[in-house]
Amino acid sequence: MKEIVPFVEALAWLYLRKPHHAVRIINNFAPGDAALFGNSVQNAISLLRYDVSDLESNLASSDPNIRTKAEKTRNNRLYQRDGLLFQHISWLAARLQFPTALATPPHVRKADKGFDGFLIERQDAGDAISRIILCEDKATTNPRNLVTTSIWPEIRSIVASERDLEILDALTALLSGVPEEEREGLIRDIVWQRTRCFRVALTTGPGDIKASAYAHLFEGFDEQVTGDATVRRGDVMPLADVRGYLDQLAASVISVLERM
Repeated sequence: MKEIVPFVEALAWLYLRKPHHAVRIINNFAPGDAALFGNSVQNAISLLRYDVSDLESNLASSDPNIRTKAEKTRNNRLYQRDGLLFQHISWLAARLQFPTALATPPHVRKADKGFDGFLIERQDAGDAISRIILCEDKATTNPRNLVTTSIWPEIRSIVASERDLEILDALTALLSGVPEEEREGLIRDIVWQRTRCFRVALTTGPGDIKASAYAHLFEGFDEQVTGDATVRRGDVMPLADVRGYLDQLAASVISVLERM
């Protein structure tokens, strides 16, 4: 049997909503026993595919309007699949970057709204929240455009306190194992402006590099989020062919899932 790449295996476990198993894999441990509920494996495989069987006739239509509309629908389904896959990739990277943080798992549906990633770190003594990390993860072939038209507005809405209920919901979920009285105290004592950090992760292509760097993609970050540089993090995943790589990776993860 062909050896399974740990990265691919970790993604498979993460798609099965088994983040602890995924973390064990990326830390070079065996995943351990797992209960695979109902049809969860097939559900995960479905998330890694995008179905266009209902579009076949329209994609082959001689009418350019019908064909263009079908192509747009097909592409949107592909982008949703790739976006969710990249969120899973970015989640694994974030767990390596912030190994002691508590993290919400990636979305379970391709078009879910909400934060792409949400992590909290507690002080060594465990008596306060030292950092809240909000993630924007985007799989794209046009990263700079997406940063300015989508990511900066999202961050501005968070900074303007327009999504505080979502933040509270994510915090409460991550702290669900903490006794209620302690949990309420932790949330009450948060100094939001001092603890919040933003992490933006992007796919990039060969044409996105300038002067051997990707800093220009994040130009204006300090205007959206003021303060020390540590409250802003920009990560990139350079790929020669963004869509081709993600398509091959999805097939590899499906292959692992089919063996389970």
